[in-house]
Order: sequence, then C-alpha cells, then structure tokens
Amino acid sequence: MTRVACGLLFLVPAFLTGCSASGPSFQLWEETGGPYARNISAVLPDNRIAGTLYASAGSGEIAVSTSNGRSWAHAAPIPGGPEVHQLIQDPESPDRLFAATEAGAFVSPDRARSWTPLLVGPAGTGVRVMAIDPWSPSTVYAGTEGKGFFKSSDGGRTWNEINASPDLLLSGADVYDIGIDVTKPDIVFAAVSQYGIIRTTDRGAGWKGLTPEFSGTGSRATHLLIGKDGHGTLLYGTTSGSIMKTTNGGSSWSPSRIARDFDGILSFSVLPGTPDGLIAGTERGIIVSSDFGTSWGGTGGELPGIPTRVAIAGEGSQATLFAYGGGIGLRASGDNGVSWRGADLKLGGSTVDVLAIDPAGEHLFAATGNVCMTYTGGPSGAWSDPGPGITGGNIHSLSIDPSVPGLVYATTAAGVFVSTDNGGSWQTTPRSMQISPFLYEAHPSITTRRFMASDQGIFVSTDRGLTWNQSRPLGNRWVVRSLTFSPWNAGTIIGATSNGGVILSHDGGFNWEQARYGIPGDRVESVALDETDPDTYYAYLPDGKCFRSLNKGLEWNRYIPPWKPTNNVRIACDRRATNSVVAFVDGRHVYYSTSGGRTWIKLIDADLHASAVSLCWNAATMTLYAGARDSGVYRLPLGKRIREILGE
Repeated sequence: MTRVACGLLFLVPAFLTGCSASGPSFQLWEETGGPYARNISAVLPDNRIAGTLYASAGSGEIAVSTSNGRSWAHAAPIPGGPEVHQLIQDPESPDRLFAATEAGAFVSPDRARSWTPLLVGPAGTGVRVMAIDPWSPSTVYAGTEGKGFFKSSDGGRTWNEINASPDLLLSGADVYDIGIDVTKPDIVFAAVSQYGIIRTTDRGAGWKGLTPEFSGTGSRATHLLIGKDGHGTLLYGTTSGSIMKTTNGGSSWSPSRIARDFDGILSFSVLPGTPDGLIAGTERGIIVSSDFGTSWGGTGGELPGIPTRVAIAGEGSQATLFAYGGGIGLRASGDNGVSWRGADLKLGGSTVDVLAIDPAGEHLFAATGNVCMTYTGGPSGAWSDPGPGITGGNIHSLSIDPSVPGLVYATTAAGVFVSTDNGGSWQTTPRSMQISPFLYEAHPSITTRRFMASDQGIFVSTDRGLTWNQSRPLGNRWVVRSLTFSPWNAGTIIGATSNGGVILSHDGGFNWEQARYGIPGDRVESVALDETDPDTYYAYLPDGKCFRSLNKGLEWNRYIPPWKPTNNVRIACDRRATNSVVAFVDGRHVYYSTSGGRTWIKLIDADLHASAVSLCWNAATMTLYAGARDSGVYRLPLGKRIREILGE
C-alpha cells in the first residue's frame, strides 16, 4: 500500500507552554495532514483563462487555481457555509459565476471574490443544478430540492416558477440535472426525481414526461447529456449505473450499459479530441465510450474505483481531465485518463465521519464517504493512499478486532467488510442475511463472538461471523450506536441506542432488555463504567447530559457533569478502557474522567478551529483525535497534562 508523505503540516505557537496547577493551560490541536481534499463537491474550469479552475471542498469554501490545479488560493466563501452542488460560468460575461448550493443560489460578479444570494423560490429552498442558455445568457434555469424549476430572464436578478405541466406535479419535484439543446435552445431536458427524464420545447412554459421515474431495477435518473449536434440524441444515467440512449428525442430508449451494484452515474462529459468520445463518472470510478454512449468500458487508467466526477478544461490535445469527488480528492490527467497526478494540495480537507484506533495507538482509521484511510506513526506519521472504496456507499462504522492484530471491520449498506492488513485492502465477509448493518463489533474476551446491528435489530454470531441469529426479543428494532463490554463479567453488555435509550444483556448478547426507569427512552450516545464499582454505569446523551445507574442499569438518575446543559458537548470513550472518558465542550474545553464520569478533571483549553464531527480517544497513548468537517483529522496529545495533574 502506497504511503502519502504528509506528516505534520504546521503547529501554531500556544498561548502558554507551561501547565499551571491553578488552572488549565492553553494547547493547540495538531494537524495530521489528512485525509486531505477528499470531499470535493464542485469543480469549474474557467472557459476564458487557460489553467484557471474553481473548486469547492465543502462548507461554502471556494478555492481558485491559476496553475491547472498545481496550487490553490482560497477565494471568498459563500455566505453561511453551505454545501456547493455545482459551479457554472456565464459564457458572455465570464467574470460572473453562479453557485448552486443546499442553501440556494449565489452569484459572483468578480470570479469568486464576492458572493450574493439570489432569490430562487421560497426562503430556504436548496438549488441542486443551474443552466445558462448559450444563445441568450440572460436566461438562467435553476433546478431545486423539492420545489421544481425556476427561470430568470434577467441574468438572475428575478426568478419565476416554471412548473406548468398537464400531467406532472413538478412543484414538489427534486431536479438533478438540466440540459439545453444547443441547436434548439427552446428545447430543455431535465432529470427529475419523481418523473425521470422530462422535456420542454418552449423554454419551460410546459413540460412533458419522456420516461418512467424508475427503471426495472428501481433506480432513479441522475444525469443526462445531449448530443453536440442535437438531432434528438440524448443519454441519461441512473443511480444503479445503467445508461439509456435515444436518437429520436426521447420517443424510444435503448439500454447502452447494464447496471452493476452501487455504481450509479455521477457525471457525463465529452472527451476532447474524439468525435464521439464520452467519459462518465460513477460510484465505482470512471468509464469511457468511443461511440457516444452506445457501448462503455473502463479507462485502463490508475484511478481507484471510488465515487468520481469528471470536469474537462481546454480543448483537443491541450485538454486536461479533472477527476474529483468523495474519497478521491482532485486529480488531473493530460492523456484522456491514462495517467493522473494529484491536483489538490492545500485545496481543503475531508469530512471524517467515523474514527477508530487500534489498542496500541499505532494505527488510526478514518472513514470519509466510502473510503477508509489509515494514519500511522504518531506525530510525524503519514496517511495511506485512498485505494479502492468499499462497496455500498458511506461507511457507517469501523471497529478493531481485539484478538487479531491488523484486523479491521467496516460496515456499509452492502454488508460487513474486513481488512487483514490495517486497512490496506478490504474484502466482503460472508452474509447469511440480507441486511444493511450500521454497527459490527467483536467481543473483547469471547474471541468467537460477533455482534451486528441494523434497523432490523441486533444479531449475534458464535462462529466469528459465519452464521447469525437475531437476539431476543425477536423482531427487536433497537438502533444500536455503541456497545460497552463489562471488564468484570463477559456476559454483561450495555448498548446505547438511537431509539430505545440503554439496553442490557446479561448472557453475552443473546437476550436484551431495555432500561426502564429514569433515563430517556430515545437517543443515547455511549455508556461508560466506573472502575471502582461494577454496579455503576454512566450514560451520555448527544447534548452532553449524563445519567447514572447504581444497580447495573436497572434504574437511572440525572447526574450533573461540570458543564452546563446549554453547552455543545462531545463525549469520547475508549472501548478497551471503559472507565476512561474525555469530554470536548464548546469546541474548546477538554475534561477527563478515569471513573466513567463520577469525577472530572478540567485538563486544558484547546481551540479546534473547525467543527468536530467525530471523536476518538485512546487511553493507552492518552491522545484525543477529532474528525472535523471539511478539515480532516486533528490530534491532541494529553498525556503530559494528565500526568502532571495526577502527579505521575
């Protein structure tokens, strides 16, 4: 597995370097150097200035490159920090850019130096896609999230709803793509959630459906491409990965690609220098066609098979392909996809939704989308290359096998996947049931016992996951977020759920019961134990509230931690040291407990200049990790401070 030499990017000097006994010192989080630029949502090559690109890596951030992606500078962010779905450029006034975002549409009159919101639809309406009439650039179409279509005839200053149709209820539709026939701009096609591919022949005055909403496999139309010479040639792709083609304007359709599992179509582009060449981005990498979509094949290139979109800059032999998306970052190719180079240095960081670490703290695993990357080597460590993504969409959970070094489990909608080489490669595990798990755990002391949780309940295996049975009560629907295993009794397991509060098993996971008294019966994040008393449990809710049980989870009472109910609190527990807990409060204050929460120590103030999405605490190395939104992973070593306070 190739290693990326990222290491530590920078350390800003702390306000105070000493640790005072009278109060917490100031300390800063350290960047790990990744996972970097893995969730790029939009790329726009400038159609007038060669080598200039615009890109968004999340939270409304816009970056500009004038070197064909070799270096980047940050431009003005879009107000409110929304996710950016698309960037487009006015062909007549190239200084003017439009952004379609989850918070609506925005316009920049000065190539991303400033942004102004546009009033498309009711307040709060998300805009997923925009298109400009090439013959009349003052005409702009916007496809929304749940409000159908809007149109501007004055360059975006004012907008009108254009959802008229004799048989389609477009006012509540989700619009995924818009294509304008360049030979006859009165004709506009769109991919719409409720109705598949639809068409207007009068610039939006009325719409007609051309396909069913779903294909025979139950997939939805996502993207479309109109032939460069018009003449009724059109392709559309689906969430399943199938592609359909028409040569008569949609009167009839023929399949040009049969779907594979989880390889939905994410983009269509015309390949430069080839009369009928196309390239499509899919959930499993990129595919190409030399006959305008009649047949498809792989590129033979070196990109990993993970969700990828493609944008193209320039023309002919001077053109550059840019592949981007969740997990791949941004890569550039000057030879139509045969070879690729990185093009995302300093572009932005990824959002890390799930973190896990091995017992010794040597390998940290971070999931971003369907990609799991590994950080190895402590303060001067490096992140692994992304490699192929895991089938089934976003990774829901990561867990470490406590008895086999290097064994890691991941879950997606497609099942449970296992790596025997610390995340270097992944294989699917045998499945005796067709469920979509969001949690998989190995028992820390019963080496053959495995647990799996889905929205269909809790399942237990006694043969290392080869066969499974549902735990009792049969038909249970508890949505389990985490499991805590008692260090005193192998049969005692405590579950934190999203819909049933705390659940308990006293026979190793075969039978469960719900805690009945004193604790809310809905969402609980995690449960910690008091190392001095096997009967005492602490349960933490998402808002930082704490409940305590003194009789092994039967009865609970509110327990007051040192922070306020109004604080923003994230809790991190070490599954291998069930008494060791860290609380990160308001993105700054760090508290520590060695008793599951009975007593707390205020350690330090450490500002994380990003929004923490996930936390991971390793008690052995006394290091806290935070997965931040659009910023990758940060680490905070706390051992020195803890030893000072505890007098060790």
